[in-house]
This record gives sequence, structure tokens and C-alpha cells, in this order.
Amino acid sequence: MKDTVAVLFCGGEGKRMRPLTYYMQKVMMPIGTDQIPILEYVIKHFKKHNILDIILLVNYKKEQIQGYFGNGERWGVNLSYVPDKPGPVGTGTALLNIKKEIGDRRMIIYYSDIITNINFTDMLEYHQNNKKWATIFVSEGWKIRVGTAEIDDENNVTRFIEKPTLPLLVNTGISIVEPVIFDFLDDFNEQESIDLSKNIFPRFVEASQMVAYTPANVYWEDIGSIERYEKLDGEFITQKMSK
Repeated sequence: MKDTVAVLFCGGEGKRMRPLTYYMQKVMMPIGTDQIPILEYVIKHFKKHNILDIILLVNYKKEQIQGYFGNGERWGVNLSYVPDKPGPVGTGTALLNIKKEIGDRRMIIYYSDIITNINFTDMLEYHQNNKKWATIFVSEGWKIRVGTAEIDDENNVTRFIEKPTLPLLVNTGISIVEPVIFDFLDDFNEQESIDLSKNIFPRFVEASQMVAYTPANVYWEDIGSIERYEKLDGEFITQKMSK
């Protein structure tokens, strides 16, 4: 799809995954039964949906990513790398660095410590039909990873609930945005730390220019902490991502 480019955030230090990330970029952590990097699963999934132009926003241990993936030819995609500029960091700040590379193309923004089998083809069609500046993928039924307790007015414990599922819509960190976003990013000083969720998306909401994409039965998982990484089911991931 020549009018769409994937933008992958791959520059974080992965502090929640230390000490492993002292030695390895978090997107290069091996997962699945074949023990390939998280990022390889992500790139293959974009290729499956004919998203061939992919920009990687890199910083910490970027050499590991570039050394493994190169220009993407091995996977049938076109990879380019844009390092963060010195100074304040932030998702919006990093995105502003690639304004010229994006041009008038829409972007699929993706945090690369997430693994999902979302149907990008369907999400893009949904986005185009709604004609909004942005579409975010939200997931229903967020499962807490710890047990909870209920108490009465006198603090007596009345019930335990082990790892309950909350009736909330969770922002997965995956969105489609139109290039109009740069009009908003340009309002900030280049030396400021700009965060998409805090500084930009609320403006889209105020303008009624953001819609939620809520597909059923889509697998997604945040692998951004060492606890979550250690509990991954390799066979389950490989099964879900190979379909």
C-alpha cells in the first residue's frame, strides 16, 4: 500500500525488562517456539497485510536492530531507520523527526514491544470509511495479572477474585493517523518532549476526529516487562501469529 507506511517505535531502553535489556534491545528479545525477535514477528505481520514500507524509530542499541534486519529485503519489506535526535525524548518528538519521510502518507503507529495478530487490512478499511484523523485499536476485557479483594464497610474481606477481567477498553498502542498530525506537532518547540497520548490525541478527541477500532477475538499482548516476558507461552504465540 503506497499511501500507507508503518512507523515502529523501537528506541526505548526497556527499563522494565532489566537486566536482560542491559545486553539486548527489547524488540530483539526472542519469543515463540522458533525463538525469533519480537520485531521479526511484527515485521512479518505487516508484510502479510501488504504494508511494505516500514520506518523504525531507533535509539538504544540500534545497531542490533540494523545488523539483524538490514534493509528488510530478506522479509520482502523496505526498512529505513531514523534515530532519535539528541535532547528530549517522546513519542511525538520521535514522530516529528520523520515529517519529511512521511510526506502525505497515512501512518500505522506501532509500539514494538506489542505482539498482535490484528487484521491491518480490515483496520485500514475501517479507518478510511470513518474519514477521521485517527483510529485507535482498543481491546475489551483487560485481565489483571494479580488477584483482587472486595471488602465491606468495616474492612472485612468478603470475596477474593483471582486475576479478574475488567470491563474496560484498553488502548493497545496501535493507531492509524493521517499526516495532519504534523500540524499539531509543529505547535511544539523542538526542544520539548511531546507525547502522542498526552499532548496530541486529546486534541483529536476535542475535534471529534478520533474513532475506536474494536475487533472481536484479536490476540494482543504487551511484552514490555520482564514479568510478562517470562510468562509468555511460546507455542501459543507461534500458533496465533502463523494464521
